[in-house]
Amino acid sequence: MLSVQNLTKQYQKVLANDHLTFDANPGEITLMVGPNGAGKSTLMKVLFGMEPPSSGKIILRGENVKFSSSKDAIAHGIGMVHQHFMLVESFTAAQNIILGMEPKKGLFVSEEEAVRFTKELSSKYNLEVEAKAVTRTLPVGVKQKIEILKALARGAEILILDEPTAVLAPQETDQLFEELIHLKEQGHTIVFISHQIHEFKRISDRIPV
Repeated sequence: MLSVQNLTKQYQKVLANDHLTFDANPGEITLMVGPNGAGKSTLMKVLFGMEPPSSGKIILRGENVKFSSSKDAIAHGIGMVHQHFMLVESFTAAQNIILGMEPKKGLFVSEEEAVRFTKELSSKYNLEVEAKAVTRTLPVGVKQKIEILKALARGAEILILDEPTAVLAPQETDQLFEELIHLKEQGHTIVFISHQIHEFKRISDRIPV
């Protein structure tokens, strides 16, 4: 599904990624590990079109691709959940999920359609959220589900998560892993960063170091 070949990212005097190569297959969870400063988050940003690579190739579904923006990466079926959530706290879960792709009723956004869409999406992917709940009132684990649903709503087949368990309690982590395994079983490709050694054997099919 995704292949990175000899990818290098240079920031003036700082070498963030040095000829990095790895593969991620459909229906697999790839868990990226390495010390702080190893360039893991930089790599994720390159894969999501937030940063251009200095050299090397990104091959998606067998074709060489170059992303000019995150919007471009999303159009190619890549979604990313950042460690710091990018949600509008005053919006409902449904409003956050459909933000930028709002169903219209005349000249106005159809709130009923947004709620219906959110309920269908959360049921399909086993990511239950209260569609009408105001985001700022929700626990961190539910906010993370909203971020994942946002990516899936835009057609993400590849899901990138930057240290998703760092903000979660143990029970929320267990629930996230169940949800990721469910997505994996539906054929999604998942790549995420972790510092937790005990998570490696529990969740990963492939571990690039």
